[in-house]
Amino acid sequence: MVHSRRVSKKCSVCRLFKSICVCGDITKFGLKTRVTLLMHVKEINRSTNTGKIAELMLTNSKTVIVGAPEGKLEQSDIISEGYENVVLFPHTSNILDDSFISKLDRPLNLIVPDGNYHQAVKMTRSGLLSGIKRVRLPSGQKGEYGLRDSKDPEKVSTIEAVIKALEILGDIQAAGSMTDIFRKMVEGFNARNGRL
Repeated sequence: MVHSRRVSKKCSVCRLFKSICVCGDITKFGLKTRVTLLMHVKEINRSTNTGKIAELMLTNSKTVIVGAPEGKLEQSDIISEGYENVVLFPHTSNILDDSFISKLDRPLNLIVPDGNYHQAVKMTRSGLLSGIKRVRLPSGQKGEYGLRDSKDPEKVSTIEAVIKALEILGDIQAAGSMTDIFRKMVEGFNARNGRL
């Protein structure tokens, strides 16, 4: 006798399992800050991907798929005219803080690598991001994610990095709502996996 494995269906929008779908709780925000996610192709259908929360909640955002076999990306696919284009990543001396923000005369296009740590490092070292200023979050960040293994407590998930950046930029309401959705997602996974 052949036993078929039960396949859980996913929501086509948030890509979470339908039993823990967060779409009904989503509030959209139109911010001056633009968020451009560089999503690794292997993240597209991963239910544990958090970058999708930014895409769903921020109307001034877009997702660029990196690593797909078809099509070649250009830097023009990532940078935005009229914005200060910066890559958000830990390895730089520039800190996203009040001093950095005070020197800006244009809104930010926050370019955020979205993948596992190895994929994100590879993206930032590619020619695709050559010459674009890097900026990092202040030291001491603590992640709440826990759905993927990390030995470094300061390696936060994609959405946690975006949330913290928006808090620093003064977009408190959007950051708070995104935090609520992120926590709902994590709680849903934990309940589904018997961790609660």
